[in-house]
Amino acid sequence: MNNSRSFSAEEARNLLRRARAATLGTLNADDGAPYASLVNIATDVQGCPVILVSTLAWHTRNLLADPRASVMVAELPSAGDALTGTRVTVMGRFSKAEAARVSRRYLARHPAAEMYAGFGDFAFWRLEPERAHAVAGFGRIETIPAGEMFPSADEMIALEEGAVQHMNDDHEDAIQRYARKLLGAEPGGWKIAAIDPDGADLRRGEEVLRLPFSTPVYSGGALRSLLAKLGEHTKG
Repeated sequence: MNNSRSFSAEEARNLLRRARAATLGTLNADDGAPYASLVNIATDVQGCPVILVSTLAWHTRNLLADPRASVMVAELPSAGDALTGTRVTVMGRFSKAEAARVSRRYLARHPAAEMYAGFGDFAFWRLEPERAHAVAGFGRIETIPAGEMFPSADEMIALEEGAVQHMNDDHEDAIQRYARKLLGAEPGGWKIAAIDPDGADLRRGEEVLRLPFSTPVYSGGALRSLLAKLGEHTKG
C-alpha cells in the first residue's frame, strides 16, 4: 500500500462508502458512444460498487452488450467552485450479482428500493474494479490500483451477517448510543443493517446513518475490540 499518497486509497474507498448516488458511465450498445446516467449505489463488504437497475434502462442494455463501465461519486462544496470537492471514479467491468449476496447491504443504504427490488425486470450488478482515479482539489490527484483500494476482506465477508445479528440482538443500547453520541441522531429504534471493514450502516425505517471506523478492521477480533471501545466511549 502506498502510504505517501496525497489522497489515500482508504480515503477514496470511504468516499465511495458514504455515497448514495453515483454517475454511471457505460458504452451505448448501438454505437459505442459514452453514456452517463444517475444511479443509486451501495458497496459490498470489500467496498466494490453495487447497483440495482432495470432491464428497461439504457445503461442496463449497455452493460449486457459491454460490461466495461465506471462509477463516479462526489462530495461537492456547499458554495464556490464545485471542482474543489472530492470525487473518485472507479473503472472496471460489471457483472450480475446474486441478490442473496448483496441485497441486504444495498437495501441498508436504500430502504425505499424494497418496493421494487424483487421485481423481475430488476437485477443487482457488481463492479469488479480495475483502477480508481481520485481527486480532492488542487495537488491531490491519484490513480489507485484496484488491489490497493479494495484489499481482500474474506474474514469480514464471512462474519458480517452474524455480527449484524449479534449487535442487534445483544447490544441494542450500545447502538442507540452510537446514533446519539457519535452521529448526533435522536436515539431509539436504530438497528445495524450492515458492517464492513470501514464502518457500519445504521437504519431506522427509511433513515440511514453511516458510522465510520477510525481505522479499517479485517478480522473478527479487531471488529469486536473496536465496537467494544466505541461502546465504552459512549457511556456516561
